[in-house]
Amino acid sequence: MISGRRTSLRLEPMMWKGLSEICAREGLALNEVCTLVENRRVQSSLTAAIRVFTLSYFRTAAQERRGWKTFSLAQVSNISKTKN
Repeated sequence: MISGRRTSLRLEPMMWKGLSEICAREGLALNEVCTLVENRRVQSSLTAAIRVFTLSYFRTAAQERRGWKTFSLAQVSNISKTKN
């Protein structure tokens, strides 16, 4: 259930693993993280928004390890599909 409705996602196994790791780190259930992404996405599909979120989360976490700024889920801004 995401935003109160049943849905399904097709993600690669590594994306599911990454999403599960985010849930464990943040102490949130999978549907809670997906709902956060759903509520912030603008023009992309939910699946694409979750892929972008997962990548962004781990990129920011990698920056933390290098002494860059800290990160929390509260900092996640709107996730939109960019046109190239």
